[in-house]
Amino acid sequence: MNPKITHVALLVSDVDRTCDFYIKYCSLKVLSRRMDPNTGYRVIWLGEDLKFVIVAFEGEKKPIQSITKPLSHLGFALESKDKVDKISEIAKEEGILNYGPVYIDADVGYICEILDPDKNSVEFSFGQKLG
Repeated sequence: MNPKITHVALLVSDVDRTCDFYIKYCSLKVLSRRMDPNTGYRVIWLGEDLKFVIVAFEGEKKPIQSITKPLSHLGFALESKDKVDKISEIAKEEGILNYGPVYIDADVGYICEILDPDKNSVEFSFGQKLG
């Protein structure tokens, strides 16, 4: 058996806000948009292709506690330190920069962490061995 990761599912309070965030900051595309007939939730798939997607489904309308705390996060690799800095600047202006930008070590690289609309952590890195 050789399992392959295909998705990360997030319960979100507003699918449209979440969609806008991941398009703006992560350059993802909407690959699917539907209404789940069993739950009534609005569901979107965001990704570059169908090999790996973020599945966001709209749940409770009230704020929900993040499922990705304290160290859990979604990680995105960038092509340069300058791009990490640019994301950090934009996120700081919008009040969603959570950490960095900072160089950690050879494994972690240069990173920043921002918060999506439901306070899930999203890390942007340059120089990691992943990606």
